[in-house]
Amino acid sequence: MTLGQAQAMAPRLRVRPDEPSRDRRFLARLADWALRFSPIVEPVEPDALLVDVTGCERLFGGEDRIAAQAVDGLRRQGVRARAAIADTVGAAWALATAGDQPASVAPPGHASAWLASLPPSALRIGPKTHEQLYALGVRSIGDLLMLPRELLPARFGPELPRRLAQALGEIHEPVAAHRPEQVAVERVRFETCVTENTHVQEAAGKLLAALVAQVVRQGQALRRLDCVLTFERVAAVRVVVRLSRGSQRVKHVEELLRRRLEVVDCSPGVIGILLSASETLAWRAAQAELFDARPAEQADALACLIDRIANRLGHDAVARVELIDDYQPELAYRYVSFVDGRSPPGAAAVAQAARVVSHPARPLRLLPRPIVVRAIAIFPDGPPTWLSYRGREHVVAAASGPERIETGWWRRQDVRRDYFRVTSETGEQFWVFRSLDDGGWYVHGVFS
Repeated sequence: MTLGQAQAMAPRLRVRPDEPSRDRRFLARLADWALRFSPIVEPVEPDALLVDVTGCERLFGGEDRIAAQAVDGLRRQGVRARAAIADTVGAAWALATAGDQPASVAPPGHASAWLASLPPSALRIGPKTHEQLYALGVRSIGDLLMLPRELLPARFGPELPRRLAQALGEIHEPVAAHRPEQVAVERVRFETCVTENTHVQEAAGKLLAALVAQVVRQGQALRRLDCVLTFERVAAVRVVVRLSRGSQRVKHVEELLRRRLEVVDCSPGVIGILLSASETLAWRAAQAELFDARPAEQADALACLIDRIANRLGHDAVARVELIDDYQPELAYRYVSFVDGRSPPGAAAVAQAARVVSHPARPLRLLPRPIVVRAIAIFPDGPPTWLSYRGREHVVAAASGPERIETGWWRRQDVRRDYFRVTSETGEQFWVFRSLDDGGWYVHGVFS
């Protein structure tokens, strides 16, 4: 169904944009979490984890217990999931995706009996093959097993017999081990308690240099730094430094860290410091453009200034404007933190956001609110031929439009407008609209 139909059925429906890269990172974090059940875990996009628990079930009290603990652990993280354990990857996949139990365990050697009632789509076949099977009356894997196996490749291609053989254990299907991302960490433990703040800052600076060297060797750039100060008698203190974009400059990050450590009370006695590169980005040298309006030195200076302001005033104090897809022009943007934004600011991010908006050309200067003007139009639905804007009269020489914009009924106040791009005899271009509610004319923007 369309988004409008869904919102009509559920007015409180929460809508969020599809972000495959963010889902991919979340799935990788779940794979790291699943290493507690087995050292062999493979994340399968978009929403599955393959875990080889051979020999590990005895550590958790049996296969039933390990499957139930996995589902319960994901539920506590806000993830609804189904788990299945079987002799083969294909059988476990089918039971987990098409079964009706939160956790299923197929006894060894009985995979075909457990798969018989499931639909053929559970074998990880394409939708076209599933439609062909449905047209032939094959409603379950049990019906599929009744067909002559040697005739399947000629009728349905090689995928169906291969998936069926994998599910039955006739073809081995290994699980590729997932390697968790290595986080660069540096730590030091003092022989005696350190109460001087300057000594703590000096030690943290030396650790930071070693940490950034690790990050550079990995071909990464530091985006977030976590500093944990351990005390002897009080709770540990965590200091976080976020950067607007990835950086490999030790001096810049050290200055930010020192300013954050200046306000930490070290009088209880610091016994240890731990630095970790909690978030890093792939470091890629930027290619110079033919007409580069801003030298690289200025871009770095701006990033350093933003980092200093954000770490002093708060990460939400420095924001940038991001385009969003909204038909109402004055609402087609949002403010995103420069530091906490999902994508670093730059020409690439702006170009990506601009591609989302599929409307006709918008004026470079959009007025904060539409201004009422006097206008004359020959036809009721046609463009204006004359208008008076800010004390000046303009005769329209050319016009294009209309572009009708109507907001959804679920918004508090409906907006119904016909926009025109008009050019006066003096060469000025305005973005005007006629309100379909009261028939008045408004200027909403000026083209440069």
